[in-house]
Amino acid sequence: MTWKYLPVLNACLNIIFTVSLGSIMGWLAPQVFDKAFVNASVKFVFHISLPCLVVKGIGVGVDFYSKTEIYSMFSQLRVFALVLAAISLKLQRKNSKLGIGDVAVRWLALTWISTVILGVPILTAVFGDAQKGAFYGLLAGISSFVFQLPFQLFFFECHKLNSDRLEAEKNDESESPELGQELEYENNDQKEDEQPIIENEGKEKKSSNIIKYNHAIHGKLWRDILIRVGSNPVLWGITLGFIISLSTFGKRYLRPKNDDKTPNSNYLPGLQFFVDSLTWFGECVSPVSLFSMGIWMQMQGRNLVSIGIGEITIFMISKLIIVPILMIGLAKAFQLDDEPGRAAVLIASLPISLASFSLGSKYNKGEAALSTNVAVGTVLMLPTVIIWNLVLDELDLWTMY
Repeated sequence: MTWKYLPVLNACLNIIFTVSLGSIMGWLAPQVFDKAFVNASVKFVFHISLPCLVVKGIGVGVDFYSKTEIYSMFSQLRVFALVLAAISLKLQRKNSKLGIGDVAVRWLALTWISTVILGVPILTAVFGDAQKGAFYGLLAGISSFVFQLPFQLFFFECHKLNSDRLEAEKNDESESPELGQELEYENNDQKEDEQPIIENEGKEKKSSNIIKYNHAIHGKLWRDILIRVGSNPVLWGITLGFIISLSTFGKRYLRPKNDDKTPNSNYLPGLQFFVDSLTWFGECVSPVSLFSMGIWMQMQGRNLVSIGIGEITIFMISKLIIVPILMIGLAKAFQLDDEPGRAAVLIASLPISLASFSLGSKYNKGEAALSTNVAVGTVLMLPTVIIWNLVLDELDLWTMY
């Protein structure tokens, strides 16, 4: 008799093989598979391939009038993870260098889960149905772009502004006279009259920087963040998918069969090319992303894993054990059925995506920690997914077979 988790094992091995192939090709032909190739691949995925997958998965495959629990659960999971990140920072507050940027990095390390790139193929293997795999993976990922991304950008922008403010104050202090410095004056009366003026000029400069900082925080910051989020092609895909789904256009005219597997009399065969095109480009998401990840790992070299064993252990326990346990509690609270319950826990157990490193790298914050989380989490993905399936079976939670 074939082992029931053999398809899941094969899906995980396929992922590892694709990443490994990318690393090998990056080593054998670095002049071809270089940083430019990775950047072009990422742009293709996030500007074309992933939006197509999202439009098809949400617009044609999801009925938001009846199935929204997983989206709500992952939004709440991200809130809990943010609280945990803040608490861990508070406990470690002895280090004065820690700040809001560190909260952002820890939040990414906990919940910027690879719900689509890894989640879709793995859940497809678990349920034996590609449509279900895309359905659950996309539902879990929506809150990444709609909820978590704006706040991540806010935290990183605050970190950047604070760093700029401190640098400006440091420059002001270096430009102003040092305490106790004697200036040459023509007479003592002139010295007494002019010294306060010099001090006031320094204070005015410092006050001016603080005013500019506060203005940026309260005025321009959220506007810039909303513009960046609104210009994200994935968010456009989510919006279009919502429109198609909530209008029931996809369900009525783009599906050849109804939910009960009977022929759909309203189905429009002339629009099948649209669904096929979305499928065609959408299926490129995982292989292109994973191959590019392998090239990126090869390019990182020794910098791929550059934090201590103790810190790695804490990150992995938090992401691969604590986060799925939190999801078990949420799934029980929402009283999910077997299929969505198991899907939610398995997605929560997956490692974070390469996009987390890209976001941290943009703000020069947490690259070492995020790079390590991506690499080690991907290596541990296979045993983690298999073990969590076995644990859920042993606990008789959301049985599937």
